[in-house]
Parts: sequence; structure tokens; C-alpha cells
Amino acid sequence: MTNRIKSKARELLNPAANFAAELGISPTAITMAGLVLSVASGWALAVGRFPTAGVLLILAGVCDMIDGAAARAANRATRSGAFVDSTIDRYSEMVVLLGALVYYLTRSAAAPESLTAVLIFLALGGSFLVSYTRARAEAIGTSCEVGIAERPERLVIAIIGALFGPNVFRVAIWVLAIVSQITAIQRVRHVISNTGS
Repeated sequence: MTNRIKSKARELLNPAANFAAELGISPTAITMAGLVLSVASGWALAVGRFPTAGVLLILAGVCDMIDGAAARAANRATRSGAFVDSTIDRYSEMVVLLGALVYYLTRSAAAPESLTAVLIFLALGGSFLVSYTRARAEAIGTSCEVGIAERPERLVIAIIGALFGPNVFRVAIWVLAIVSQITAIQRVRHVISNTGS
């Protein structure tokens, strides 16, 4: 997702973030609401309710986008809050893909799909590597917000797949598996080129 699109999305959601701040809703509560919605989305995937999972993912994404803005609006942004937010994001991705794994291994109309299970593993591992490479880069003093599929892009891919059912979601898993690994590699190359190693 381009920076322009991200900025526009944040601009559209700023009123919601400001409203949450005015109500005194803590940023952590918004983050946890996003996790609960992600868990519900994973459950919906596991039982084959893909469009429902897509809608829940949209709501979870909104929470993910406004928690930080709400923290800034209420002057409550902290390093610990950013750490919790990033950690919860990983749990959110994990439970959604876990739900998909349960569906494709147990409820798919076809025989249990071993290849799809492997791709889900690669997608999840890739998403963790994208986060890890950025964290390690920042730990050595290097910015690392690069790559074709940061969390917002991966979330959009999952939402589109879920809204259109299991067959399209299977394609989305292929895409997630590929682009998350590419993004991690892009970040590794970025850090190497910027540290002179």
C-alpha cells in the first residue's frame, strides 16, 4: 500500500480515533478489541463462514489503524504501548491463519489440503519475519519500513480473499506466502545495503 493511500486512510479514520480519545477509551482497549475481532474472524474461517470472517477482519483492521492515532490524540502514546500493539498484531495474524488452517485441513470440500497447509505456514512465517527484520533493523539503528507487503497490504489481501469465499481465499494464501517472504528478503537486503555489511 502506497504511503499516499495509507495517509488517506489515516485521515479518514482520524475522527474515529479522536472520538475514542474524547470518550476516554484507552488505546490498549482498542488494540485488544482488534484482537478479539481477529479471533472471531479466525473462528469464522474455521467453520467456513468466509464473508463473515472478511467483515470481522475489516473491523479488526479499523481497530489496528485507530489505536495508535487514539493514543496520540489523547497524549497517551508510549513505547510500551507500541510494543504491545506490535505483539498483538502478530497474535492477530496467527489466529486468523490458524482458522484458515483448520478449515482447509478438516472442512474443505476436497480432501485435506497439505499444500495449502504448507502455504499457510509460509505466510505466517513470512509475516513474522517481516516484523522481526524491522525490529532487528531498528535495534541497530536502521529504519526498515520497506517492502511490497507490510501488515496493511497483507490484511487487505486476506480481507479480499475471505469476502469471496474459500476458493479465492486459497489464492490469497498463495499471494500472502509469496509476498511476505519477498518482503522479508527485501528488508534483509535493505539493512545490508544501509549498514555496509
